[in-house]
Amino acid sequence: MAKATKTITQAMQYPSRYAAWFTTTQALFNTVASFYFEVITAHEQVLLLSSHRALHALETLTHATEENPDPVMPLDAIAPQVPALFRRAAIHAALGSAHAFETSLQKWRARKEKAALKKKRFTEHPPVPPRTWNRSPTFYKGQWKGELRPPFFSSSGQGRGGFGSTFGS
Repeated sequence: MAKATKTITQAMQYPSRYAAWFTTTQALFNTVASFYFEVITAHEQVLLLSSHRALHALETLTHATEENPDPVMPLDAIAPQVPALFRRAAIHAALGSAHAFETSLQKWRARKEKAALKKKRFTEHPPVPPRTWNRSPTFYKGQWKGELRPPFFSSSGQGRGGFGSTFGS
């Protein structure tokens, strides 16, 4: 038997100057998600892995650590010091989009093949990967406390600690 769930949506009350912080954070999220989509496109075998293993593989390919000082496609080249949970949320968004695109492409190929077998003309265009990203950032437990601080990266490129986050102070 299905379990009922309830979603509560609450409008945020904040001064108008915070709107720029939200916009900057969303732009950063979309930049990072787009970067990870490109990494997945370059390393399609990642899509064959479980979500947890894919996350680990993508972080290994892009994130510098003591054990992995020179990643293949460093994220720091486009966005330095992205917090781990923010980075992982962007990875999951990119993985979801990549899986959706791959599924759409497979279904399109099947329809095309079916039309070819029936010797019918196939005029449907193939699906295309996302050209622009307009995703809202996902914040996990511990990233939001209700107070607002400047975005992860201010317009000057300095600072850390996104709006309402617990990162850096």
